[in-house]
Amino acid sequence: MTHPIILQVNQIVKQFPNHPVSAVDQVSFTLAQGDILGLLGPSGCGKTTLLRMIAGFEQPSAGTIELAGEIVASSHYGLPPEQRNTGMVFQDYALFPHLTIGDNIAFGLNSKKERFSKKDIQHRITEVLTLVGLAGLEKRYPHQLSGGQQQRVALARALAPQPALILLDEPLSNLDVQVRLRLRHEIRHILKATGISAIFVTHDQEEALAISDKIGVMSHGKVEQLGTPEEIYTCPASRFVAEFVTQANFIPAKRRGKLWTTEIGQWEISTPSPLNHSPEGDLMVRQEDILLKPDETGEVVISDRQFLGREYRYCLRTPSGCQIHARTALQTQLPIGTKVHLAIAPHAPQIFPAAANTTQLSLKSR
Repeated sequence: MTHPIILQVNQIVKQFPNHPVSAVDQVSFTLAQGDILGLLGPSGCGKTTLLRMIAGFEQPSAGTIELAGEIVASSHYGLPPEQRNTGMVFQDYALFPHLTIGDNIAFGLNSKKERFSKKDIQHRITEVLTLVGLAGLEKRYPHQLSGGQQQRVALARALAPQPALILLDEPLSNLDVQVRLRLRHEIRHILKATGISAIFVTHDQEEALAISDKIGVMSHGKVEQLGTPEEIYTCPASRFVAEFVTQANFIPAKRRGKLWTTEIGQWEISTPSPLNHSPEGDLMVRQEDILLKPDETGEVVISDRQFLGREYRYCLRTPSGCQIHARTALQTQLPIGTKVHLAIAPHAPQIFPAAANTTQLSLKSR
């Protein structure tokens, strides 16, 4: 079933004064009702600026933003944030410390008296607190709650006016790991239960994959790729997406007829158009696609091993001095110094244009 489009972003540009490079550069996408879009990228890539333009806190330098079919922002027009049918969840919760939890949630409802009577407001407070698992806590103050509970209150406050769109700006970044893992599941469950569309900004790859229906990977103000979590992870559209999302290995490769040859093996790989006539490229192999087999005749050596709880992360050194990383199940327990053969699934590797400096393996560790 096709859902109606709630948000349409058309060629949005944001240029700040005295900055030669656009913070957001010709970004376009649509968001359907009930879908969750994750904006993923490193600090400074433009994802929060884009979110703030959708919310109404920044005005575009060019392009338009439509919400439920109505233009709410352009280079010469901006509907005030309080008049847009959106809810905002901030990184630091932004709860009023002197108000109870119930009054914090009622704050946004009181500004919409044409929609909510006093009886409606009380009913809505009870309803959203129950939805986020905090029923009965409306008389408490923010300082009496944990960080995870405060973030759920912030979500309840955003949900209370029944907006068309919820905007979440790195809402889990201030929480410890265990709370983040639990809360990201709860946030997705709550948003899906309400059917409200949402945009979720994060720099955490796993968070984006777990929460989003679609992910937009941003770099230098542009969306490098927009797709489902599965598409983004298994078929990255650019080297940046592959590096940032999959934390993959990149190994210098040379073309030999139909084969791409590296010092760890060779593969016949379908070549993207930028590489059709190139004799060189970089072979991308994800860490989890490498199987290690001890081999006394092997030329690759384990130089380091990290225990990560659910798995091991091995650092491998090739004869040329390149480093390759592999993640394996705990059953694969090999000591440092072991010579190994690398077994890689035939369809796992992909080819990307070679980096400017291919004397060392390019690997992003996050």
